[in-house]
Amino acid sequence: MVVVAAAWALALGACSALPLPGQGSGDGSPEPRRTSTAYIEAQDPHAEAPAPQVAKARSGGTLRVLSANSPHTFDPTRVSPLDTLAIMKLVTRGLTQTVYEGGNPVLVPDMATDLGRPNRDFTRWEFTLRDGLRYEDGAPVKAVDVAYAITRQFAQQELSGGPTYGLDYYLGGDTYAGPYADDGDFEAVETPDDKTIIVKMRRPFPSMRYYASLPTFTPIPAAKDTRQDYTRHPLATGPYKFAADWNGRTLTLVKNREWSASTDPGRHQFVDTFIFEFGLDENEIQQRIITDEGDDQYALSYNDLLADNYPVIRGTDVENRLVVGPSPCISYLWMDTRKIPLSVRRAVAEAWPLKAENEAAGSIPGLTWQPATTIMASATPGWLAHDAIGNQGKGNGDPSAARTLLEEAGQLGFELSFFSSDDDTETAIAEVRRKALTKAGFTVKTVPAPSALARDLASDGTRPVNLRSGRWCMDWANGDAVLPAILDGRKAHLPGAPIPSFLNVDRVNAEIDRISRLSAHKALAEWGRLDAMIMDEYLPVVPLGEEGTTLLHGSKVANVIVDTVGGSPDYTQIYVLE
Repeated sequence: MVVVAAAWALALGACSALPLPGQGSGDGSPEPRRTSTAYIEAQDPHAEAPAPQVAKARSGGTLRVLSANSPHTFDPTRVSPLDTLAIMKLVTRGLTQTVYEGGNPVLVPDMATDLGRPNRDFTRWEFTLRDGLRYEDGAPVKAVDVAYAITRQFAQQELSGGPTYGLDYYLGGDTYAGPYADDGDFEAVETPDDKTIIVKMRRPFPSMRYYASLPTFTPIPAAKDTRQDYTRHPLATGPYKFAADWNGRTLTLVKNREWSASTDPGRHQFVDTFIFEFGLDENEIQQRIITDEGDDQYALSYNDLLADNYPVIRGTDVENRLVVGPSPCISYLWMDTRKIPLSVRRAVAEAWPLKAENEAAGSIPGLTWQPATTIMASATPGWLAHDAIGNQGKGNGDPSAARTLLEEAGQLGFELSFFSSDDDTETAIAEVRRKALTKAGFTVKTVPAPSALARDLASDGTRPVNLRSGRWCMDWANGDAVLPAILDGRKAHLPGAPIPSFLNVDRVNAEIDRISRLSAHKALAEWGRLDAMIMDEYLPVVPLGEEGTTLLHGSKVANVIVDTVGGSPDYTQIYVLE
């Protein structure tokens, strides 16, 4: 949710609402409808296992998930992109989890017996594990295994790329280097017995119960930790396990017989086998599912529906197999503030060809894309409308105005560089960018790179580029799930580029500290104000658009639900028909 190193140029997306009939922008294109509903997640600390029954659900069969993406890790400590988070919900369990009641997200317990018990100022949290939790090998889950997983979050040199909230909040989290580099106990975590986990903070963390839902809290026995190789076969606590080691291309999950529905208030175990195929052509995937023949009747794709395919299915039976929903994500163009001066960053933002890039990406306004002008998504509680760039998040930029800014700064011809793969869509987007930026007076360098390495390279701060495409998807409905995670410059030096702009200024860091000490309610609007200040005074990013979720599936796939917090399908609810 978590910085997602995405493809070189993202297929942009946003709001779940379709364009209203008769809406338009004057140029014949649909006018996106801005969402006005914040992601308010209810809580039910008393939710009981097993999960509520699903009417007409049946067990058995195989679900095939076809994706253009190429995951780079399944290590629960490092997992960050939405698609891998969704897959790991099948395999691993956190202390808490999100379920859906009437389509609305509700935070409920997972491995814990409740949602955690904080002290008065939210600097100490206590969780108790349920009875009956077991790993896929039959061994019991112990509190010390959860504690070890928490210490693993700090192994940034060895296991970079995962959530970094612990570095911001845990007692000693600003100096502890993880279990591989530090042999001593981590002062923030205590396990007085096999069932109890106590986590201590150096500053209030009211959102801890949400953080604890991520895979980074899944238990890992220290003796089973294979470090960088753990991605090949993470030990399952969820309803499914790896059938074989992850090979980088396909992933097969089968039922974990040691998982018990009586311990889990959210998940089901309907499908016998999940087969995930990665790195496929996006249009080919969608054409196969639209055609709906053979095994493709049992297939699902979570990639954005392409604009060319939307008119083909609209008004047909296939449209009934398109599930749409909101997404907690914004796509960005991050500018490396170490290498690009502020005056040049303003010129980049002035020149950026949003409309042409969206067209090249195949985005659908109002369905998979809507304008964005801020760092936080508009659905974030406390979000403030603000437009530092002045383009309303739309249009094709103003190359003449951008050139004037470069000339005034004495930077005409400034070199901009970004990755470009040989994927047809990515190549088209790169060409749109090159033309627009060249017209504005920049020198443009594209760096060839294979799509399969997109996530690894985009999160490598040492690579010779100064523009990076990326996404951020809030892990819970609060600004503390956005700005501290991607703009606290004290983490700018860490591997995995958790601060993609590498912005590190005392004023922003101090404001993050100040707001983090406020009550959750008081902090809401303060995060919105900080967002506006960062955009006005530092402009580390060009917001490219808010996203939406589109799930296209075959005719034999049932109960497809959008995980609106995760912006992905909730695989634990899906079943297949005979």
